[in-house]
Amino acid sequence: MTLHEEDVHDDDVKGHAPWLVTWADMMAVLLTFFIVLQAFSTVSERKFQEAMSSIQRAFDIRLPIRPPDVVRVFTPDRSAIDLETRITEAHLDGVSVQDWGDRIVLTVDTRFLFDRGQADLTESGRAMLDGLAAALADSEGLIRIEGHTCDLPVAPQSRWRSNWWLSTARALTVLESLEGRGLSGNRLSATGYGEHVPIAPNDGEVNRARNRRVEFVIEKPRPRAD
Repeated sequence: MTLHEEDVHDDDVKGHAPWLVTWADMMAVLLTFFIVLQAFSTVSERKFQEAMSSIQRAFDIRLPIRPPDVVRVFTPDRSAIDLETRITEAHLDGVSVQDWGDRIVLTVDTRFLFDRGQADLTESGRAMLDGLAAALADSEGLIRIEGHTCDLPVAPQSRWRSNWWLSTARALTVLESLEGRGLSGNRLSATGYGEHVPIAPNDGEVNRARNRRVEFVIEKPRPRAD
């Protein structure tokens, strides 16, 4: 290699050095950013704020960084699976089980429990609650019984003044039935939501039937705080 060639090579390296430094800085920032993103699903808000403060001091920046809304991805735990198994083995039709992480929700179509516009259990409703009481007896946590209706108003001759009254009466009827079947009243509560918490648009009889339901919300025992 001649002296002239060495001079050209040195100039070429020197000309690219600023670009390499900028690229390296950008890679370091991106690496830090993705590490923080990966940790969002497990870090507590306090630890998140501590980490952000540390990063801000290191890079000498001030950003309005806030923790994002928590999105949890989980698989149903053993209690939800066991409960669904007991319901399946009891051949209880019209009951669905959903695990929402901090609670388990059993949803029952009201036609399996009550006649249209009524709050007295049918014979099939009493049989269903026999099976549900046995399934719930082995569960843990408080049970909130929620009554829901569709948006159709109660009939003029109904004993109930509104859907509020009807949904609440149904929830109370189910509560008393479960208590009479051995569940502790200390675990039970009841509330009615009328037509105000639909799970489907009230645009036809199929969806209205979905909205007419009783839900059993089982609060999972919370772990002790650190």
